[in-house]
Amino acid sequence: MSKPDPEEFHRRVLDRIEDPYPVYRAYREAGTLHRVLRPGTGRAPEWLVLGYEEAAVVLAGRAFGRRAGPASGAGEREPAVAPPGYPELAALLGNWLVFMDPPRHTRVRAVVAECIAQRLRTGVRGRLKENVGTLVDRLVKEPGFDLVDEFAAVVPMLTMLDLLGLPHQDHEWLRGQIGCVQQAGAYRSVADGPRLAVAERAAGALTEYFRTALARRRRDPRRDLLSLLLAAPWEEDLAGEDLLVATCVHLLAAGHETATAALSKSARLLLRDRALLAGLRAARDLVPAAVDEFLRLEPPTQTVSRWATQDEEVAGHRIGRGDLVTVVLGAANRDPAQFEEPDTVRFDRDSRKHCGFGMGGHYCLGSALARTEMEAGLRGLLDLLPGRRPAAGAVPYRRGLALHGPLRLPVERAE
Repeated sequence: MSKPDPEEFHRRVLDRIEDPYPVYRAYREAGTLHRVLRPGTGRAPEWLVLGYEEAAVVLAGRAFGRRAGPASGAGEREPAVAPPGYPELAALLGNWLVFMDPPRHTRVRAVVAECIAQRLRTGVRGRLKENVGTLVDRLVKEPGFDLVDEFAAVVPMLTMLDLLGLPHQDHEWLRGQIGCVQQAGAYRSVADGPRLAVAERAAGALTEYFRTALARRRRDPRRDLLSLLLAAPWEEDLAGEDLLVATCVHLLAAGHETATAALSKSARLLLRDRALLAGLRAARDLVPAAVDEFLRLEPPTQTVSRWATQDEEVAGHRIGRGDLVTVVLGAANRDPAQFEEPDTVRFDRDSRKHCGFGMGGHYCLGSALARTEMEAGLRGLLDLLPGRRPAAGAVPYRRGLALHGPLRLPVERAE
């Protein structure tokens, strides 16, 4: 690959969105930090972080936050959550943990984390195993099916519904509405007015849905996460319906979208490497190691962004207060300075230090649940994929890096 041009990074990645790793490697070999131009913003600059050590500095450091502060001069060109004119979307996303900074983030996260921990002690794992078994039993009889729509998307969605205490029959509607809201997360570069209007309507529908669900649990508390969140010891300035509703939507979105992408990408790895599939089937005790290795090799979230809250030096580069910094997790996870033979699947390495779940204060709140989902899903794939092959045709991928993975993955019986 020719010497990387900073102005070409985003175009080159999108040109090979299915496999962006050679692009990452070319840029990382030229330097672990690059100053590039962001798409859809005219000439607005952006710092790309491609090295593992540098990613840790940004994600775990106090000099970088999730919001552009008013003193940075960045807020005018980059609204923190949603553009003006979309109040339902702004109210919803504005209360998502992922968009908060300390101290509010720390306080909200502590309450939500304790509620999730309590819920995970009450039988969710057993239901997850049952759900996977039911899906596998049905799909093995089918001549062909879409691994994304009929397996990878269903496993985490049903798990999140069980966690929250919501009915399974709502999963298709909820998935559709969540998808509409999630696409607005890319508004800074690709979302347009019509797409934002769809997201605004979906945000309103989800808000109404969860207000109704929370009211139902106030009248009839159970052992689910909705009831635990309602009963949690919220500090007075955090107590309120808006935060509860947004937290429920955020948990549902984060808990199923990333797991869907991770399972889909894991399935594709196994379909493309029959020896890998056979080896895991013969040594199922390696499944936990495979979960972390697959998340390292193919993280569902390829990039996360931060704003510099003060002047800071990283890897010899001065990042100014107010600068946007994008950490390319997919590049950091394949940094040879951290992982030997980074482009190779190896279950004998310690992959647990991958940054597929992020790092620092925004480290994935549901990482324990995600690993459990991935383990159960992988075990299901080991029973589902033998005798299958990818159906003919190209595999379409999402056109973005914040959430990366195949949109469809049809399989058929191998002759």
